[in-house]
Amino acid sequence: TCLLFNTPAQAETVNFTPITSLPWVIDTQGVFCLEANLGTDIPSGNAISIEANNVVLDLNGWKVGGQAAGLGSEARGIFSSYNNVTVKNGIVRGFFKGIYLTGRGATVKSVLADQNLSEGIQVEGQGSTVIGNKVVDTGNSTKSSSNWPATGIYVDGSESLVKNNTVSGLTATGNSDEVGIYVSSGVYSSILSNTISDAARPSVGSSWGIFIDGTPSVAVIGNTLHNFDVGIVYDGGATGTYARNTAISCDTSYSNGTAGPGNHP
Repeated sequence: TCLLFNTPAQAETVNFTPITSLPWVIDTQGVFCLEANLGTDIPSGNAISIEANNVVLDLNGWKVGGQAAGLGSEARGIFSSYNNVTVKNGIVRGFFKGIYLTGRGATVKSVLADQNLSEGIQVEGQGSTVIGNKVVDTGNSTKSSSNWPATGIYVDGSESLVKNNTVSGLTATGNSDEVGIYVSSGVYSSILSNTISDAARPSVGSSWGIFIDGTPSVAVIGNTLHNFDVGIVYDGGATGTYARNTAISCDTSYSNGTAGPGNHP
């Protein structure tokens, strides 16, 4: 039985394979679950590698942790380049990249990605979904350079959906930048109803709530942005419509793109 994250009274009754140690390789399709908090001090590579299509990884409310490797870690918490991979219901903490999925149809939902050093959640495949996650305290990497950006959620796949996520606490190192949600090559993607804040902006670099980079036809609807240099920016020829967003304590609320109704201010 895999318990649903934050809803212990509910359960999925399925046949699953338990993950009992790290690092771990999943090389067959199916459902895999944690049954306890697991940690690793590997300085590079992946704590969990998914090397098969059609895999559900249910963290079952438990944690995959990599903090023992320190702030110079190059390790990734969960990585896959295969298709139709779902990661849900738990905690991924203390890796260079918390969750990094590059296959088509990736899903990340109901995950707390916290204290990861460069990116909390990164998806790159077509039709990816990132929904209902909390990405907290991203940054502080010292990996082989004094300059690393901090990005809460990174999207590099067309027709993707990023919805109902909370991103807070971004800390770039050196003269680099902070961005809540970054979209690159995400044509026809939708960024909906996310709450993004940056309590302490970088002293040298820039901070953006939602950054659309060179990508056409991206809709940014119903988001709330707190304390950025720019709340929402379409850059490098990017196009799309933004509507019903609220930008609070941002030096510039919106830059480029096409303004729809209901933005404040």
